[in-house]
Amino acid sequence: MTPTRLPVLVALAVLTAVLGWFAINLQTGELLSLPLLAPGVGTLMALFELVLAKVVRDRLRGRSRGRRQMHPFQIARAAVLAKASSTTGALLTGLYAGLWLWFFQHDELRVAADNAVVAALSVGASVLLVLAALVLERMCRTPDLPSE
Repeated sequence: MTPTRLPVLVALAVLTAVLGWFAINLQTGELLSLPLLAPGVGTLMALFELVLAKVVRDRLRGRSRGRRQMHPFQIARAAVLAKASSTTGALLTGLYAGLWLWFFQHDELRVAADNAVVAALSVGASVLLVLAALVLERMCRTPDLPSE
C-alpha cells in the first residue's frame, strides 16, 4: 500500500466541488436544509483518528506503560481506516465547498443563508478529517531501525 498523495486528494476535492456546485445549480424545486450534525460528526471522527494515531505511535515505539505492542493486523486496519478517511474527507471537503459557493452566491434565500454556515463548518470539519487521517497514516509506518 502506497502512502496517500496530497495532489490526489486536492484533485478529488476540486472535482467534487465542481460537481457539487453543478448538481445544486441544476436542482429544481425546494431547497433542503443541510444536516446540522455534519460538522460535529466530521470533527468527532477527526478527533478519534488523532487519538488512534497517538495510541499507534506510542505502541509502535514501545512508550505505552505495561501494555503489549499492537498486533500487525490492528495497525493494518488503522492504516486502511486512514486511507479511506483521507479520501472520504477530500470528497466531502469538495462537496461542501461547492455547496457553500452556491449558497454564498444565492444568500438572498433564507435556506441558502442558513445552509452556507453549515456548509462552511462542514468544510472545516472535512479538512480536519483529512489532516487527522494523514497523521494516522504516518503513525502506522514502521519506525526506522537503528543502524549498527
